[in-house]
Amino acid sequence: MFEQEQYSRRNRKVADQIKTEMSWILQHNFTDPQKGMITLTKVKISRDLKYATVYFTILGKNIDVKVSEKALKNAVPFLRRELGHKLRMKFVPELRFFYDDSLEYAGHIAELLNKINDSKDNR
Repeated sequence: MFEQEQYSRRNRKVADQIKTEMSWILQHNFTDPQKGMITLTKVKISRDLKYATVYFTILGKNIDVKVSEKALKNAVPFLRRELGHKLRMKFVPELRFFYDDSLEYAGHIAELLNKINDSKDNR
């Protein structure tokens, strides 16, 4: 049991470190004009630390998610190399990027709740 707790704590630490370092790299070293303003929302790492799934969102309107996602996927070798310079790990995990639409969903829910409150006020 203790071994399992320690293992998951290590995975959380590695995921947090990847998120922090990747955010810095995207902000300072990644200059692709097609990427838009990317914000990392979550990083999940596999049990064996070989794969990192990076969830991102894009701030701003009229930005094509597919274009930003393609820019990130094309930059995976560069991002892994930069991440390798910053992490103290024997192996840098393979990176997989996925768009996180939870912020849009939360906004939609908030809109619906506002409409419900407005309709109650109008009664």
